[in-house]
Amino acid sequence: MIDILKLFYTTHYNLGAVAVLMLMLLIFFLSKKNFKGAIIVGALLIVYNVGIYKRTEGKSWTIEIDPPAATPNEYGSYSEAQPIKMTFTATPEKWTITDNKGVTHHWCWVDAMWDKFANTDLVAKIWGENSSKKMMKSTESRASDIQGN
Repeated sequence: MIDILKLFYTTHYNLGAVAVLMLMLLIFFLSKKNFKGAIIVGALLIVYNVGIYKRTEGKSWTIEIDPPAATPNEYGSYSEAQPIKMTFTATPEKWTITDNKGVTHHWCWVDAMWDKFANTDLVAKIWGENSSKKMMKSTESRASDIQGN
């Protein structure tokens, strides 16, 4: 479990910072002799780390990277480049993959969750799809009025 968490926290250091902050809060509660708060924060810290471990251990993620641009071969014809598939797991040798160009790639459930969150239209979720489209049209019309004058 420690090996997986070390790999995970070195890559996703923002989630590691949350764990460190909870640990510091635990130490603060213990220094003030607030044992009830220390028990609550300690339980949250354990649940947090076990949750990360359960979502990471034994899982694999396969992504496709866009192929490089087609280049002519020795006969002058272009060959169709296939997308590059990379599979990542929580083992140290497959956690990060370095490609031919020296670029290090990594993928995890955190990246999938972030992609889902980043592609969410919050205005459409709160006020409905039609309201967000009306707001975009009114903003675009105001922007074009400002640029036109």
